[in-house]
Amino acid sequence: MGHYVIRVNGNLSRELTDAFPSLAADAEPAQTVLHGFLADQAALAGILNHLDMLGVDIIEVMQVPPARRPDGRVE
Repeated sequence: MGHYVIRVNGNLSRELTDAFPSLAADAEPAQTVLHGFLADQAALAGILNHLDMLGVDIIEVMQVPPARRPDGRVE
């Protein structure tokens, strides 16, 4: 489906970020950014539901458009 970035409040522990093996996690001051490729809408919904069940405050969800090469092809 595409590459997503999910920004949440607070720095998630390694135990929490390990619960999302399809996403990488980058700690930023007072936030954690989860990002990675998700297969479909159901995968995104599953991650958002899991974060909600854990009580994590979701700040932003963004789909990153695919990169275009100089020849116009999508990477």
